[in-house]
Amino acid sequence: MPSLGKFNSLTITELAPEGAYLDGLELGEVFLPHAEVPADASANSVISVFVYLDSKGVATATTKQPHAQVGDFCLLRVKEINSTGAFVDIGIDKDLLVPFNEQGPKLEQGRSYLIHFYLDKASGRMCGSTKLNKFLDKTPANYIPLQEVDLIIAGKTDLGYKTVVNQSHWGIIYHDQVFRPLFPGQKFKGFVRKIREDNKLDITLEKPGMEKIDSLSQKILDELNKQNGFLALGDKSDPEKIKKLFATSKANYKKAIGGLYKQGLIEIEATHISLK
Repeated sequence: MPSLGKFNSLTITELAPEGAYLDGLELGEVFLPHAEVPADASANSVISVFVYLDSKGVATATTKQPHAQVGDFCLLRVKEINSTGAFVDIGIDKDLLVPFNEQGPKLEQGRSYLIHFYLDKASGRMCGSTKLNKFLDKTPANYIPLQEVDLIIAGKTDLGYKTVVNQSHWGIIYHDQVFRPLFPGQKFKGFVRKIREDNKLDITLEKPGMEKIDSLSQKILDELNKQNGFLALGDKSDPEKIKKLFATSKANYKKAIGGLYKQGLIEIEATHISLK
Protein backbone atom coordinates (compact mmCIF):
# COMPACT_ATOMS: atom_id res chain seq x y z
CA MET A 1 0.00 0.00 0.00
CA PRO A 2 1.51 3.40 -0.98
CA SER A 3 2.26 5.79 1.88
CA LEU A 4 2.44 9.57 2.09
CA GLY A 5 5.76 10.95 3.24
CA LYS A 6 7.72 7.95 1.97
CA PHE A 7 9.25 6.55 -1.19
CA ASN A 8 6.90 4.28 -3.15
CA SER A 9 7.19 2.25 -6.35
CA LEU A 10 4.28 3.44 -8.53
CA THR A 11 3.19 2.61 -12.07
CA ILE A 12 2.96 5.35 -14.71
CA THR A 13 -0.55 5.33 -16.17
CA GLU A 14 -0.19 8.32 -18.50
CA LEU A 15 2.53 10.60 -19.86
CA ALA A 16 1.43 14.16 -20.67
CA PRO A 17 3.19 17.43 -21.57
CA GLU A 18 2.81 18.66 -17.99
CA GLY A 19 4.19 15.48 -16.43
CA ALA A 20 3.34 11.89 -15.55
CA TYR A 21 0.28 10.50 -13.82
CA LEU A 22 0.92 7.59 -11.50
CA ASP A 23 -1.34 4.93 -10.00
CA GLY A 24 -1.33 5.66 -6.28
CA LEU A 25 -3.88 2.90 -5.52
CA GLU A 26 -5.60 4.01 -2.28
CA LEU A 27 -4.04 7.47 -2.66
CA GLY A 28 -5.67 7.94 -6.05
CA GLU A 29 -3.91 9.54 -8.99
CA VAL A 30 -0.44 10.94 -8.16
CA PHE A 31 1.13 13.67 -10.28
CA LEU A 32 4.85 13.87 -11.12
CA PRO A 33 5.94 17.20 -12.69
CA HIS A 34 7.46 17.08 -16.18
CA ALA A 35 10.89 18.31 -15.00
CA GLU A 36 11.25 15.20 -12.82
CA VAL A 37 10.01 12.56 -15.25
CA PRO A 38 12.98 10.33 -16.26
CA ALA A 39 13.90 10.53 -19.94
CA ASP A 40 13.35 6.78 -20.40
CA ALA A 41 9.95 6.74 -18.66
CA SER A 42 7.02 5.11 -20.49
CA ALA A 43 3.44 4.16 -19.77
CA ASN A 44 3.14 1.12 -17.47
CA SER A 45 6.73 1.44 -16.26
CA VAL A 46 7.34 1.50 -12.51
CA ILE A 47 9.12 4.45 -10.90
CA SER A 48 10.34 5.14 -7.34
CA VAL A 49 8.99 8.45 -6.03
CA PHE A 50 8.48 10.30 -2.75
CA VAL A 51 4.76 11.12 -2.34
CA TYR A 52 3.25 14.07 -0.45
CA LEU A 53 0.22 16.37 -0.52
CA ASP A 54 0.77 19.77 -2.13
CA SER A 55 -0.69 23.03 -0.79
CA LYS A 56 -4.05 22.17 -2.42
CA GLY A 57 -4.15 18.68 -0.96
CA VAL A 58 -3.30 16.98 -4.26
CA ALA A 59 -1.16 13.83 -4.10
CA THR A 60 2.13 14.81 -5.72
CA ALA A 61 5.37 12.94 -6.36
CA THR A 62 9.04 13.86 -6.61
CA THR A 63 12.15 11.92 -7.54
CA LYS A 64 14.26 14.19 -5.32
CA GLN A 65 15.78 12.62 -2.21
CA PRO A 66 14.33 14.24 0.94
CA HIS A 67 16.45 14.62 4.07
CA ALA A 68 13.98 12.42 5.97
CA GLN A 69 10.83 10.33 5.59
CA VAL A 70 7.86 9.67 7.87
CA GLY A 71 9.06 8.01 11.08
CA ASP A 72 12.57 9.50 10.91
CA PHE A 73 14.38 11.79 13.33
CA CYS A 74 16.52 14.32 11.49
CA LEU A 75 18.30 17.66 11.99
CA LEU A 76 16.37 20.19 9.87
CA ARG A 77 16.69 23.95 9.33
CA VAL A 78 13.81 26.40 9.81
CA LYS A 79 13.18 28.34 6.57
CA GLU A 80 10.14 30.38 7.56
CA ILE A 81 7.78 31.08 10.45
CA ASN A 82 4.21 32.31 9.98
CA SER A 83 0.88 32.19 11.80
CA THR A 84 0.57 28.43 11.19
CA GLY A 85 3.93 27.40 12.59
CA ALA A 86 7.51 26.85 11.47
CA PHE A 87 8.40 25.44 8.06
CA VAL A 88 11.59 23.41 7.80
CA ASP A 89 13.60 22.40 4.74
CA ILE A 90 13.42 18.68 3.93
CA GLY A 91 15.20 18.91 0.60
CA ILE A 92 12.18 18.94 -1.75
CA ASP A 93 9.84 21.65 -3.05
CA LYS A 94 7.44 21.03 -0.16
CA ASP A 95 8.57 22.23 3.27
CA LEU A 96 7.63 20.41 6.48
CA LEU A 97 5.28 22.16 8.91
CA VAL A 98 6.12 22.09 12.62
CA PRO A 99 2.91 23.40 14.29
CA PHE A 100 3.29 25.69 17.30
CA ASN A 101 1.83 23.03 19.60
CA GLU A 102 4.58 20.61 18.44
CA GLN A 103 7.39 23.03 19.28
CA GLY A 104 9.22 22.85 22.54
CA PRO A 105 10.83 25.33 22.86
CA LYS A 106 9.63 27.79 20.19
CA LEU A 107 11.61 27.43 16.96
CA GLU A 108 13.66 30.28 15.45
CA GLN A 109 14.15 31.02 11.77
CA GLY A 110 17.54 29.99 10.39
CA ARG A 111 18.33 27.55 13.20
CA SER A 112 18.37 23.76 12.94
CA TYR A 113 16.58 21.35 15.28
CA LEU A 114 16.25 17.60 15.70
CA ILE A 115 12.74 16.92 14.45
CA HIS A 116 10.52 13.85 14.24
CA PHE A 117 8.74 13.53 10.88
CA TYR A 118 5.16 12.20 11.19
CA LEU A 119 1.81 12.18 9.37
CA ASP A 120 -1.05 14.11 10.95
CA LYS A 121 -3.86 11.55 11.34
CA ALA A 122 -6.64 14.10 10.89
CA SER A 123 -5.42 15.80 7.71
CA GLY A 124 -2.98 13.24 6.29
CA ARG A 125 -0.42 16.02 5.90
CA MET A 126 3.27 15.75 6.69
CA CYS A 127 4.24 17.41 9.97
CA GLY A 128 7.22 17.64 12.28
CA SER A 129 7.67 17.81 16.04
CA THR A 130 10.50 18.66 18.41
CA LYS A 131 8.60 17.03 21.31
CA LEU A 132 10.57 13.84 20.84
CA ASN A 133 9.40 12.11 24.03
CA LYS A 134 6.02 11.53 22.36
CA PHE A 135 7.60 9.24 19.80
CA LEU A 136 10.24 7.33 21.77
CA ASP A 137 10.24 4.47 24.29
CA LYS A 138 6.81 3.28 23.09
CA THR A 139 7.97 -0.31 22.59
CA PRO A 140 10.00 -2.64 24.85
CA ALA A 141 13.76 -2.08 24.70
CA ASN A 142 14.61 -5.49 23.28
CA TYR A 143 18.36 -5.09 23.11
CA ILE A 144 21.23 -7.17 24.43
CA PRO A 145 24.45 -5.83 25.99
CA LEU A 146 27.12 -4.97 23.39
CA GLN A 147 24.55 -4.92 20.56
CA GLU A 148 25.44 -2.52 17.73
CA VAL A 149 22.82 0.21 17.18
CA ASP A 150 22.20 3.32 15.07
CA LEU A 151 22.49 6.62 16.94
CA ILE A 152 21.38 10.22 16.40
CA ILE A 153 22.68 12.79 18.88
CA ALA A 154 19.79 14.83 20.33
CA GLY A 155 21.58 17.16 22.74
CA LYS A 156 23.88 17.61 25.73
CA THR A 157 22.87 17.16 29.39
CA ASP A 158 24.67 17.30 32.73
CA LEU A 159 25.27 13.54 32.51
CA GLY A 160 26.36 13.34 28.89
CA TYR A 161 24.64 13.26 25.49
CA LYS A 162 21.05 12.18 24.85
CA THR A 163 20.78 10.05 21.75
CA VAL A 164 17.99 8.46 19.72
CA VAL A 165 18.67 4.72 19.42
CA ASN A 166 17.43 2.85 16.33
CA GLN A 167 14.79 5.58 15.78
CA SER A 168 12.88 4.06 18.73
CA HIS A 169 14.39 4.62 22.18
CA TRP A 170 16.26 7.13 24.31
CA GLY A 171 19.83 6.42 25.22
CA ILE A 172 22.61 8.34 26.94
CA ILE A 173 26.34 8.49 26.28
CA TYR A 174 28.00 9.52 29.54
CA HIS A 175 30.72 12.17 29.44
CA ASP A 176 33.46 9.65 30.35
CA GLN A 177 32.51 7.63 27.25
CA VAL A 178 32.90 10.57 24.84
CA PHE A 179 36.22 10.84 23.01
CA ARG A 180 35.21 12.93 19.98
CA PRO A 181 33.20 16.12 19.32
CA LEU A 182 29.44 15.46 19.30
CA PHE A 183 26.63 17.70 18.07
CA PRO A 184 22.83 17.42 17.56
CA GLY A 185 21.81 15.53 14.45
CA GLN A 186 25.11 13.63 14.17
CA LYS A 187 24.58 10.00 13.09
CA PHE A 188 26.85 7.00 13.67
CA LYS A 189 27.02 3.50 15.12
CA GLY A 190 27.31 2.72 18.82
CA PHE A 191 26.89 -0.14 21.27
CA VAL A 192 24.47 -0.86 24.13
CA ARG A 193 26.29 -0.94 27.46
CA LYS A 194 23.27 -1.48 29.69
CA ILE A 195 19.46 -1.55 29.62
CA ARG A 196 18.17 0.39 32.63
CA GLU A 197 14.99 -0.34 34.59
CA ASP A 198 13.29 2.69 33.01
CA ASN A 199 13.83 1.09 29.54
CA LYS A 200 16.41 3.73 28.65
CA LEU A 201 19.81 2.70 27.40
CA ASP A 202 23.39 3.41 28.38
CA ILE A 203 25.42 3.68 25.19
CA THR A 204 29.11 3.54 24.33
CA LEU A 205 30.70 4.70 21.07
CA GLU A 206 33.62 2.29 21.08
CA LYS A 207 33.66 -1.35 20.08
CA PRO A 208 33.56 -3.51 23.22
CA GLY A 209 36.20 -5.99 24.36
CA MET A 210 39.18 -7.14 22.33
CA GLU A 211 37.54 -6.14 19.03
CA LYS A 212 37.80 -2.52 20.20
CA ILE A 213 41.44 -2.90 21.20
CA ASP A 214 42.30 -4.62 17.91
CA SER A 215 40.74 -1.76 15.95
CA LEU A 216 42.63 0.81 18.02
CA SER A 217 45.86 -1.14 17.63
CA GLN A 218 45.56 -0.91 13.87
CA LYS A 219 44.96 2.86 14.09
CA ILE A 220 48.12 3.20 16.21
CA LEU A 221 50.18 1.21 13.72
CA ASP A 222 48.80 3.27 10.84
CA GLU A 223 49.73 6.49 12.65
CA LEU A 224 53.22 5.19 13.44
CA ASN A 225 53.77 4.41 9.77
CA LYS A 226 52.62 7.91 8.80
CA GLN A 227 55.02 9.42 11.38
CA ASN A 228 58.09 7.47 10.23
CA GLY A 229 57.84 4.96 13.07
CA PHE A 230 57.76 7.45 15.97
CA LEU A 231 54.78 8.77 17.95
CA ALA A 232 55.07 11.19 20.87
CA LEU A 233 52.43 9.43 22.97
CA GLY A 234 53.78 7.02 25.52
CA ASP A 235 52.83 5.23 28.70
CA LYS A 236 52.75 8.46 30.75
CA SER A 237 51.39 10.88 28.14
CA ASP A 238 48.54 13.33 28.74
CA PRO A 239 45.11 11.62 28.37
CA GLU A 240 43.77 14.65 26.47
CA LYS A 241 46.47 14.30 23.78
CA ILE A 242 45.58 10.61 23.39
CA LYS A 243 41.89 11.46 23.21
CA LYS A 244 42.50 14.16 20.58
CA LEU A 245 44.47 11.88 18.25
CA PHE A 246 42.72 8.52 18.68
CA ALA A 247 39.30 9.43 20.18
CA THR A 248 39.79 6.93 22.99
CA SER A 249 40.66 6.81 26.68
CA LYS A 250 44.20 6.53 28.04
CA ALA A 251 43.28 3.15 29.56
CA ASN A 252 42.32 1.75 26.17
CA TYR A 253 45.42 3.27 24.57
CA LYS A 254 47.67 1.60 27.16
CA LYS A 255 45.97 -1.77 26.58
CA ALA A 256 46.43 -1.41 22.83
CA ILE A 257 50.12 -0.44 22.94
CA GLY A 258 50.69 -3.16 25.54
CA GLY A 259 49.31 -5.70 23.09
CA LEU A 260 51.51 -4.34 20.29
CA TYR A 261 54.56 -4.54 22.58
CA LYS A 262 53.81 -8.18 23.45
CA GLN A 263 53.61 -8.94 19.72
CA GLY A 264 57.10 -7.45 19.33
CA LEU A 265 55.89 -4.67 17.04
CA ILE A 266 56.73 -1.57 19.09
CA GLU A 267 58.89 -0.18 21.87
CA ILE A 268 57.22 1.77 24.68
CA GLU A 269 58.71 4.69 26.62
CA ALA A 270 57.16 7.12 29.06
CA THR A 271 56.69 9.88 26.47
CA HIS A 272 56.65 8.03 23.15
CA ILE A 273 56.34 4.77 21.28
CA SER A 274 58.26 3.58 18.22
CA LEU A 275 58.18 0.79 15.70
CA LYS A 276 60.73 -1.96 16.13
